[in-house]
Amino acid sequence: MKEKYKYITYLIGSMEKTAEKDDGSSKREVFEKEFLLRDVYPINPVKLESSKTGMSTDEVKEKMKGWVAGGSWDLFRKHAKSIWLGIDKEENGQLIHVPGDVDYVLMSNFLTFSYNKGDNPCGSYGEAFIALEHRIPVYLITDINKTDLPKSLLQCIEASEGEVFNTLNKFFEFLDQKYKLKRKEPKEESKIEEKKEEK
Repeated sequence: MKEKYKYITYLIGSMEKTAEKDDGSSKREVFEKEFLLRDVYPINPVKLESSKTGMSTDEVKEKMKGWVAGGSWDLFRKHAKSIWLGIDKEENGQLIHVPGDVDYVLMSNFLTFSYNKGDNPCGSYGEAFIALEHRIPVYLITDINKTDLPKSLLQCIEASEGEVFNTLNKFFEFLDQKYKLKRKEPKEESKIEEKKEEK
């Protein structure tokens, strides 16, 4: 992966309670697309959840609620470890580690934290502070005024040498300049333009 991509970023933000009322996938779609166009690998936890738990994000959320309600703490703990610490399994006689959320942070050159009004992040705060501990910048993209953000979160971002952005454009302009990224033209858009010209 390191050979193919210039940088790696973990897309953190709400998954359990989101402004969009989904599993956190819609807020990550634009980021994922834009990063791939810049040869930056976006670690999308929504897509990777099943590799650790065998279930989709929505399924895990429902199971977790049920285990808590039913007092099945052994199952809750087992899957919590899988999500956060990953799992080890054997494939073709080799031991393979499937990364967990903590691994995703440590694999990243910087974190991309999407946080909007109506989101209720929890694990994202933990991930941001793990990044701070390891001197990994945390970049927050939000529709909340910087002065209205929780002060501990602001401290984490500033201390990590991160930044706060209110628009996607400003965020990607900053990254392009700081990390010397070059955005490739999306193949789909190029084809649409070619068809328009033909008409």
